[in-house]
Amino acid sequence: MDELRTHYHYFSNEEGDGYEIYSCDLPDVKGFGETYDEAMDDLRRNIKRYEEKSMEAQSLMETAITAYDAKDYTKAKAIWESLGESNTDAMVNLGTMYVKGYGVAKDIHKAFSLFERAAEKNHEVASFYLGGMYENGIGTEADKEQSIRYYTVAAEANMPTAQLKLGILLRNDDVLNSMKWMIRAAHAGESQAHSLLTYVSNQNDASDINVTFRMMDESSQRAKIESVITENLAPILASDGGGVELVNYVGGDTPEIWLRYLGACSGCHLGPTSTAGMILEQFENIIDKKIVIYLW
Repeated sequence: MDELRTHYHYFSNEEGDGYEIYSCDLPDVKGFGETYDEAMDDLRRNIKRYEEKSMEAQSLMETAITAYDAKDYTKAKAIWESLGESNTDAMVNLGTMYVKGYGVAKDIHKAFSLFERAAEKNHEVASFYLGGMYENGIGTEADKEQSIRYYTVAAEANMPTAQLKLGILLRNDDVLNSMKWMIRAAHAGESQAHSLLTYVSNQNDASDINVTFRMMDESSQRAKIESVITENLAPILASDGGGVELVNYVGGDTPEIWLRYLGACSGCHLGPTSTAGMILEQFENIIDKKIVIYLW
């Protein structure tokens, strides 16, 4: 308790004067008092009550999950309903029961409402479910913008599947963010992202570093990258009716080159033994091996 991080303000109104203090870590928990010390004591008492209530809720959640796993859906439902709006995990679990029809009649609209209320409190799983429901028109009208909105909440909470979904949904409208999320999903181990996004690099074999290139400012480095695309890659890829464009360049110790395929590109997705390997080689010849190429 002595390590509490708090904010406070002094108030004066028709009901009297005093202090209001709240915890930076638990902003919904506050303390009031005529003096600062009284308000702090009140805050400590309220935090203790909050922690006791949280422990009780956690115990109930564990009991409900055990009941659910044992197919005692009536007991699980009763516990989750008792926890109410204050417990977003319980709301999501109830919503899942209504989606699956476990212990209740299937009710997609009720599930949607539960997920929506939990998502309003930034529950990432609820947000992910809503993203899917808006994407596919389940329990609501299909709405791509709303789908992207809710998937983004889940993606920012580091949910790889949501990152993958965003990468796919944004591909035609916002290729930069599409690649950003697809790359994050792939690095998080999302298998479908790995199959859709091509990543090639020989950075572990790098020995000779192109100091001249790395001493350039980032705009000059980017211009060099563009020249490789125009002068080296375009003529080769044009023979297959394809091409690439630069989506993003991230400088640094190991530069990242984000490319988008254009038109036909036979074998582009097959990695280092394919067109992607040829693209990597062209950049290595101009820069060095300590680079990463992403192709989408």
